Amino acid sequence: FACGASGKTTKLFHGGIRYLEQFNFKLIYEALHERQVLLKTAPQLVHPLEFIIPVYKNDPRSLLKMKTGVTIYDWMAGKDKLRCHRLLKKNELISLEYNIDSQNLRGGVIYCDAQMDDVRLCLDNAISAYEAGCCIANKVEAAGFIKEKESITGIQAQDLLTGEKLLISASIVVNVTGAWSNSTIRMDEPNAMAITRPTKGIHIIYRKLPHERAILLSSHKDKRILFVIPWRSFTLIGTTDTDFFGSADEVYACADEVEYLLEETRRIFPGEKIDKKGIITTYASLRPLVNTERTPAWQVSREHLIRESRAGLISVVGGKYTTYRHLAEQVVDLVLTKFAGRSFKKCITASVGPSLPQQQRAGLHDSVEEAVKEGMANNLIDLLVRRLQLSVTPSLGLDRLEECASIMAGLLNWGLSQKESQISAYKEEIRKNTQFSDNPC
Repeated sequence: FACGASGKTTKLFHGGIRYLEQFNFKLIYEALHERQVLLKTAPQLVHPLEFIIPVYKNDPRSLLKMKTGVTIYDWMAGKDKLRCHRLLKKNELISLEYNIDSQNLRGGVIYCDAQMDDVRLCLDNAISAYEAGCCIANKVEAAGFIKEKESITGIQAQDLLTGEKLLISASIVVNVTGAWSNSTIRMDEPNAMAITRPTKGIHIIYRKLPHERAILLSSHKDKRILFVIPWRSFTLIGTTDTDFFGSADEVYACADEVEYLLEETRRIFPGEKIDKKGIITTYASLRPLVNTERTPAWQVSREHLIRESRAGLISVVGGKYTTYRHLAEQVVDLVLTKFAGRSFKKCITASVGPSLPQQQRAGLHDSVEEAVKEGMANNLIDLLVRRLQLSVTPSLGLDRLEECASIMAGLLNWGLSQKESQISAYKEEIRKNTQFSDNPC
């Protein structure tokens, strides 16, 4: 759970102001509405965040364009807008963020959007599904389809922890495998055209830079929109957007991508020494965008596509995190049309959010036990990256690694060799995220 794009985002739950340039008003309107839904139903996971847009003399987007865009953005939010934007003169902007570069600064705009805990939001949705009666399984792989008379009637699965093979019957099968969607549909139709175009986005967790608000800036290299965001006790810098042709199981930042983000950040904070020494760690993931040719990766639409194969496989690709709830509602509504004559309860997720977190237990042992017994963590990467999130602290979780491994070994009956193997796997994951010069671009 949350090992791919769902746990490696820019941590923003937003309408997507940059989609205005693509005139993608439908997506923005939907996302702004969904932002408000989650602010109300999951305030422990989604909260407002102020943004500053500084505009410089040689920026690819003018101050007028930025002001116009934010005005339209707030207008589209209507009653759901968080706080009114306002135009900032140069001296006003510097008074708010006095550490950013003032040379050639024309002015800027301030507006409000939202930030999220993406990992926790994903996990809480899984827990909510379980509490609502779903059967969920962490680390069970869909290996193939069961077919009768050319129609899909289930899946062949394998428990990756035990190796046990499973046959799971189903009236309807929905494929929401993200960056793995192309290989999934080809288990149904071997010669099927690709339905998703995976694009890679990397992020840097950097030492805390001197800024109070999130900063939106336009790259001077390729005109992309980038973010420099306060996140916990760090600064989060992201993201890139490039086509990816490698294995979806091996996605890590490389040196050129890291330098691209650092270079743009240096431009905003000339008084800071911004280099690789300030990097805490990095992470990278693939966006499963709808397959679109002859369009630059960063301009590919984030709208989603739902399609059904001749054998009955319903596949969902594209979309953005902010619209996940509405997308899920549409998919479930489609599935329910297959059961003519039966009545179902109305969807309630627009008013009832994902599970409220359990009261945090005191002590490391209790936290590990909760992650294993209630959060389905079954290896150290699960635990330290996605449950306790110690991998994004200054120590990278290495100071608690042995202790966590010992506790987890006791809970899951690991022998010494399995415990050591788990420790090695976690250290290798940390190495790939911190020694990015070894990773291919």
